[in-house]
Amino acid sequence: MAGLVSYGLYLPSRIVTPDDVASTSGIPPEVIVEKQGWRSKRVSEKGEMPTEMAVKASLKALEESSRKAGIGPGDIDAVLYVGSEFKDYGVWMAATKIQHDLGINRGFAFDITAMCVGMVLGLALAKRMDGMANNVLLVAASKESYLVREGDKDTTWLLDFADGASAVIVSKGYPRNKILESSFMSDGRFYGAVVVKDLGAVRLAEGGYQGRPYFESLMDKKELKEELGPKSREAFNRVIREAVELSGYSVKEIDLLVINHMKRSFHYKLVEDLGISPERAPYLEDYGHTQSSDMVIGLDIGLRKGLVEEGSLIVFASGGTGFLWGATALRWG
Repeated sequence: MAGLVSYGLYLPSRIVTPDDVASTSGIPPEVIVEKQGWRSKRVSEKGEMPTEMAVKASLKALEESSRKAGIGPGDIDAVLYVGSEFKDYGVWMAATKIQHDLGINRGFAFDITAMCVGMVLGLALAKRMDGMANNVLLVAASKESYLVREGDKDTTWLLDFADGASAVIVSKGYPRNKILESSFMSDGRFYGAVVVKDLGAVRLAEGGYQGRPYFESLMDKKELKEELGPKSREAFNRVIREAVELSGYSVKEIDLLVINHMKRSFHYKLVEDLGISPERAPYLEDYGHTQSSDMVIGLDIGLRKGLVEEGSLIVFASGGTGFLWGATALRWG
């Protein structure tokens, strides 16, 4: 048994709207709002590092866990970084820097690479760390808005990428907010959907590093659109249903479904497929896509809107470029 003790969020103060990117992207603001599905997103300052945002979110989570369960920095056995691979430095672990900055002097720290499925996978792993760690800090950060080249027609679907950080404390001995079961699947055909060459060894073979790194795609845009959409819809349905059923529930019993930010029409197709009321699946149109922190943002929205109460079934579901899909269920209270 493992329970989610607390969570923390950090969102930069700078707000970007579709009007701000319309001229450089060539896409009208109304198209961005209606099709891409975001009205605003948060963007960090240039000098604001991912680990800096991660520490701010972690401090909020630790403050709450200390108050609720007496779990402070000195009680954390493991720090798992489950956020973006665009970190302060390349070929580098963010988790140990976060561990150091928080004054966590015991246990161990490491990074997980699962793209936007990081927090979903992190919860599943934290539950299963028997004999290794009783109290686990999962922390994610994203500064991926800086990797989006707004004028690149092949990657305009990434314009919703936003910045921020989230953290959760998971404890083996905590009797509330139980982490239930999970489901994951991947499809290697889409390994090249989104890459950043400048952070990888492939750039050396192509003539060295030049200029600022950006997202690129190794796949034809038309092929990606035609094949990834149907596959992703199938995969989301599968992992959500499996996680719920393995947990002993049915999808009709879901009280809060948190899905990572995606195209508006795709979000509502998924909700319709599952037979869930749209009100039970908050759409993150006022946040954009903050990588794996979408899960904690959605939880925060659900709690503030009163969608979650004692005994509520919560499902986190996300898809990550590569391509990986995953879902983890929780019983709140």
